[in-house]
Amino acid sequence: MAAASTSWSGLVHGGRLAPTAILALSVGLYVVDAFMLAAVLPSVVADIGGAAFYTWAAMLYTVSATLGTACGGLLAGTLGLRRAALLGIALTLCGNVGAAIAPTMIALLGARTMQGMGGGVLIAQAYGVARAFYPDALRPRVLALISTAHGVAALVGPIVGGSFAAMGWWRGAFWSAIPVLLLLAILVSAVLPERETEHAAVRLPFLRLTLLGAAVLCVATSGQVQSVSLRLLAVVVGILLVERALHIDERAEARLFPARPLSVGHAVGTALWIVLLFNITTGHTGVFVPLVVQVLHGVSPRFAGYFQATLSVSWTALAVVSAGFGEAAVRRAIFIGPLMIVTGVAGQAFLVVDGPLALLAFSVALTGAGMGLSFAHITNWTIASARDDEAKVTASAIPTMQSLGRGFGAATAGLVANAAGLGAGVSPETVAAAAAWVYAVAVIAPAAIAVLSVRLLRLHSPEAIGRTRDATPGARG
Repeated sequence: MAAASTSWSGLVHGGRLAPTAILALSVGLYVVDAFMLAAVLPSVVADIGGAAFYTWAAMLYTVSATLGTACGGLLAGTLGLRRAALLGIALTLCGNVGAAIAPTMIALLGARTMQGMGGGVLIAQAYGVARAFYPDALRPRVLALISTAHGVAALVGPIVGGSFAAMGWWRGAFWSAIPVLLLLAILVSAVLPERETEHAAVRLPFLRLTLLGAAVLCVATSGQVQSVSLRLLAVVVGILLVERALHIDERAEARLFPARPLSVGHAVGTALWIVLLFNITTGHTGVFVPLVVQVLHGVSPRFAGYFQATLSVSWTALAVVSAGFGEAAVRRAIFIGPLMIVTGVAGQAFLVVDGPLALLAFSVALTGAGMGLSFAHITNWTIASARDDEAKVTASAIPTMQSLGRGFGAATAGLVANAAGLGAGVSPETVAAAAAWVYAVAVIAPAAIAVLSVRLLRLHSPEAIGRTRDATPGARG
């Protein structure tokens, strides 16, 4: 029985089938909604216009999803997992219906904002379910399941969107999520607890959410600015706004983040830094892959999409393989995984311009494999290292850091690319110069991950975790 409880079968036995379905559906819906838009957006513009707002649908989704994940732990603490998840479902449902019937681009943007907020709340509750329903020994497999659901949905999303666009019915892409959302609502209502304990009502921290939203918006809009100096200013302002939000949160009674969330003196802070840098890395390396392989290596647009998916596939495969590791193997994975990422990104930097293409693909796969090998274990340690009174906000801080990392990674990649000359137009010369600089800069984040992983290994021992929990400030910082 003990062996079964820590194997893959433990995800469906012992009353865990429904929570596992909730996890997979929550993550899958969020990721499919994020990835299908690019495939349907040309059809949307052709039908209802709004070409001037072409990039805003994805940008507003990212901003609102970040806000949803940021307040997810607070919502779970005040409403309970069930009501918080149902709120996320309701927002996502309304957003999908709104997008499906949108008569104008402005209406679609409003619907996408609601979708993103709901998806962010849902993804935060998914991590809450991982914390609440599974023992520590099984949690690596749960987090590997989340990675798998993310990878599969990232492949399915463009297929769903492209299929409905090819049918000439782009609205069907949004309608298709409704039955899944209704099924998820039934599961959540039947399985998740209303409240673990009674809590006084807490007002939403609008100032902190506004600061975080403005930070992500600054970073996202930096990609729409032609001036390199203004792009840099937007990114710097975004960083300062995040710092200010964390500073205010540290002194709040009801926090969005654990105490000292980016302190490398503590296991939780070190792990959250690694989560942030993981997604800065994917933002750096992923944003230009389709452009680079098409312009510099002559591949077709369809193959370019599959080429980009190499990272997700290898990440998912290694997450599944490493999920059953014991403690000693986990420690080796957290050490080796970042070294694989550094090697993979360095290989991409070396091969991105001149190839050969097969070795470039191998470097992309190696990067994803390193992430899959270590990421679930790092997030598991993040949750396990949290103080009991900060368990919910720590779990919801993980997807928040992921969203912030992706935004800052893509923005800084765009900043470097334009500074290298891509803003002058797409040609083999400008793409080669931009790619060389972007991938050279992209090595910095994985190198920092490798250093911080060594720090995390030193901090993550029973004695060190005990000292950290005792020394970490209380609820009011």
